[in-house]
Amino acid sequence: MTTSLDTRIHCGQVEARGALSIAPLFSDWPSTPRGYLSGTSASVEVSELPTPRIDRLLVRNRGTRPALLVEGELMEGGAQHRVLTETLLVPPGQVVPVSSRCVEARRWHTDLSAHRRRARRAPLAVQAATRRDDAQGEVWAQVSRYDAVAGPSATESLPERLDRVEAATRDLTAGLRPLAGQRGVIIGIGGRPAALHLYDSRTTLLDSWDALLQAAALDAVGTPPVRMPAARARALAERVERTPLREVPTPGLGRRLEGGSRVRVDTLHWNGRTVALTALVLEA
Repeated sequence: MTTSLDTRIHCGQVEARGALSIAPLFSDWPSTPRGYLSGTSASVEVSELPTPRIDRLLVRNRGTRPALLVEGELMEGGAQHRVLTETLLVPPGQVVPVSSRCVEARRWHTDLSAHRRRARRAPLAVQAATRRDDAQGEVWAQVSRYDAVAGPSATESLPERLDRVEAATRDLTAGLRPLAGQRGVIIGIGGRPAALHLYDSRTTLLDSWDALLQAAALDAVGTPPVRMPAARARALAERVERTPLREVPTPGLGRRLEGGSRVRVDTLHWNGRTVALTALVLEA
């Protein structure tokens, strides 16, 4: 059984900085208390499994409200740095497993368990790689490609490269802020839409904003400065609206729905509406 998105997506005017373009998104969802925490306000601990695995981590919610963790979030430290490959709501006081991929190919220290969570995001090209065939190999290959703009890393570490270009990416995104009522954003790189992010609450967008743009800016550094046409942004929003979604298992609260092939859509539905939506463009 399939379903579709529970809101219309309204796309605003495109703004461009070099190769990075953003288009604000608005939805028809009513403004109600969200009932969960996100970003650095969520009290979350991340650790390895008793027998560590590249593709799995444990997440403990130490707070009194559900904690939203989003696809593409980086978990730094532990046996090796990881990127989350699913969005989930962790119930208060509980520990749940979460799917991940490695973004540090040349380190594996199983004596280190705890991860530092800074609510940073992986660049869009890395997130898209997690959705392809041979996902782990694709992720490692994409991380290595950042040598060209961020230099080599002894452990092939993505967070190390993000740190190196932080000044440049902050300059690129300086002054970009969400508009009143905005709940999401389409991000374009080199003139092409790369991802769509939509949340049920402006607060969740604000919690995610800096991390989203900083990560996307790494993909934009060294890319020709082409503006994303508004028509292409609107076309992506319309495609996401039309994508049939099917339910898949989630270790947390709510229902996780996904669909699409060339544009991969992943949503989390809880308390009667979509809490978070990520759409990644896998093919131009």
